[in-house]
Formats: sequence, structure tokens, C-alpha cells
Amino acid sequence: MGYSIEPSYAVSAELTRLLIKAGADPENQWFFSDGAFTPETMIERVPNTWLHENFAVVSGKEVAAYFEGTWNRPLDIITSFRLIVFNKSKSYTAACAFFEYLDYLFCARGCNAFNWIVAEKNRHAYRVYEKLLRDFCGHHAGKRHCGQKSYAGEVSDIILYEITREEYFTWKAEKAVHV
Repeated sequence: MGYSIEPSYAVSAELTRLLIKAGADPENQWFFSDGAFTPETMIERVPNTWLHENFAVVSGKEVAAYFEGTWNRPLDIITSFRLIVFNKSKSYTAACAFFEYLDYLFCARGCNAFNWIVAEKNRHAYRVYEKLLRDFCGHHAGKRHCGQKSYAGEVSDIILYEITREEYFTWKAEKAVHV
């Protein structure tokens, strides 16, 4: 089944419900580590992608995932990014949408670098991002000790990842050669 990437404000009611529900799941303690979910501050109610990127992956009639990014506009760099998949059976769909999102950022929006962090103790996300670097593109940009505290009070080191514009286009060119 296909999917679309929609501005989060277009599905804000359902997205708000899913994020609040996900916030009660201890598995998501690292996604919500900066405090309780508040729809007024997390989901943009107007279509503004100048400073923030807030998108939902919609598969059929279901919101399958949520992407949230923050721009450093003077440098055209995404300085932080969060992704949550609501339905684990839609992980492949979310991954496809993520690569489409990267294409949008680097090709359509002129992004120079895409940065994100993950708590080392967030084992699932950590393994996914390590696989992304190993199999696709990007690199480790650093590590910060005791850099994140989960909403459950657990403290973890964080890994900073980055995909530069050059890395992304080199990977796309190599991928095209192998297809």
C-alpha cells in the first residue's frame, strides 16, 4: 500500500492523539525526553516550514509516523530531528518516507547538512541509525557523555549523526549506478 508525506497540521487531531498515546508507552521514553508532549508547541498549526519541519507519514487512512526537524536557516542545516513510528508493521513505509524526506531536504530545500542525536540506551533507534550509516550514508559527528535524560529518569550518552549534502548526493549517484 502507498503512503504520502503530509504537513502535520493537516492531520493534527489524529497526530495529537497518537503522540499523547505514545507518550504513555515506556518504549518511547527517549522520544519524549524533553518533557511532556504539548500539541501547541510540537505540531505546527500553520504550514510553516521556514524554521520547523513537521510532517506525518500517512498510509491509507492511518498516520504511520511523524517527522520533526528544526532548521538553522543562516546555514541551511537541520540541527535536530525526531522520528517516531506509531505502527511497527509500517516500519518499511516509514523508512521509505524518510528517504523521500531526505530527498526533499537536500534537493528541494537546499539543506547543507542533516544532524540528529540518539541516546545510546535507546537501543532500537541506536541500531537503526548505525545500520543507516553502514548501509546508506552519513557519519558519526560526535558523542556527548550524559547528554540525555529519559522521561523515566534514565541518563544516557548521546551519539550525534550527520549526513552532509555531499555525502547524500554521492550516495544517490552510487545507488543509481547499482540499480
